[in-house]
Amino acid sequence: MAKKEGKKVYWSQKEMRQFASRKFDTVRLLLSEGMQKEAMVYMLNIIAWIIDNKHDVKKAPSSTVKEYFTELIKNGKLPGTNVHPLVHIVEETLYSHHALPPNFFEQYKERWASLYIDLAGENPPGI
Repeated sequence: MAKKEGKKVYWSQKEMRQFASRKFDTVRLLLSEGMQKEAMVYMLNIIAWIIDNKHDVKKAPSSTVKEYFTELIKNGKLPGTNVHPLVHIVEETLYSHHALPPNFFEQYKERWASLYIDLAGENPPGI
């Protein structure tokens, strides 16, 4: 059966907050298991889901995190001031072969929260 094509329904502020709160349960679980890198990736996915809903832009499977966010900046969807440092931290986490500093996750969380505020207009749920 063919899927009905309809008008995309965008989240209200309340729905976006509820969505993020539900997803943060998974982030908390990952952190409680000592899985910081996985929590960071999951938090990045939360941002991608919000961007998809707010701007109707999905990340292509073949694009890197840097390519995806650079395109969003070029198209005026996101401010580069919060995106560039976040992308740098993600790349350092995923692709470096050295031990990360102890405060690395806190830096990421701050940058992630700033980007969330840019998108949602309010503070993110607590971790």
